Amino acid sequence: MELRHGWRLLAIACGVFFFGTLGSFGQECRVTTTVRVRSDPGTSAVSLTSEQLTAKIGANPARVISVTNAQKPATIVLIDFSSSMKAEWQQSLEAAKQLTGGAGDRVGVVVFNYQIFDFANGREATNKLLERLATLKPRMDGTALYDTLIEVANSAKDPNTVLIFLSDGKDNESHNTPEQTIDLFLKNRWPPVFGLVLDYSDDEKRRGYFKKVVTETGGILAHPSSASGVAEAASQLWSTIDAPFTVVLQASQPVLKPEKLKIEMIGPNGNSGHRTEIVHVSMISGCDATAPPVTN
Repeated sequence: MELRHGWRLLAIACGVFFFGTLGSFGQECRVTTTVRVRSDPGTSAVSLTSEQLTAKIGANPARVISVTNAQKPATIVLIDFSSSMKAEWQQSLEAAKQLTGGAGDRVGVVVFNYQIFDFANGREATNKLLERLATLKPRMDGTALYDTLIEVANSAKDPNTVLIFLSDGKDNESHNTPEQTIDLFLKNRWPPVFGLVLDYSDDEKRRGYFKKVVTETGGILAHPSSASGVAEAASQLWSTIDAPFTVVLQASQPVLKPEKLKIEMIGPNGNSGHRTEIVHVSMISGCDATAPPVTN
């Protein structure tokens, strides 16, 4: 198989988290964002209300106006095809089938090593590519994890998408650093990155850099401790991905520059809950409809 040129026509990505109307200073400033609830294994949050949440934009409190169920996202699964994945290749393919299985027709796959190797868009093409990958072995090439993330997100079209990486989290070919990757994702309001790490060691530093990209963009990193835990980890990851909520906040003052966003769940005693985590993008660029996209 060779790299297919024109793959940028893959039209199933890009997260747009901010939309609406802008208020100038002294007028209403609302911020709309997508959140997900990560619960302890064996528990799940089937509903979420504004009374359960507390929020801050920068150092200032924000009022939670509304929480509604969001549309199910389109899904792109990015599969690491580099030599370091050789031992975990079969597990990776099984996880890819599992994660794409619940995504309906709004699904695609991108296969990469030091560059994009192949892709598929849509249910039928995705299934065929996964079947074909089962006959192949990872190539003796490096991994451009961060460059691939940027290329896929920058070429995306669908306004409601998630990116899911199947990789060991190692990168030895990218020109962009993790920090540069995070900066581009936040400034351009690209989709959240989720990861299923297939590396069962406990001391891989480079995996920590990838985890930061995931958490800053509003995603979750699943890291099973052994091959036997991959299916369960993939299932828990998908249950979180597939249940998004739209949260509308009212800022206490206009957001005139990028600010940190913090949304937490309130426990029964008024304290932040420890059994659940509200997952969201780490920074916002302005009030609704005021944050222009940043070009590379």
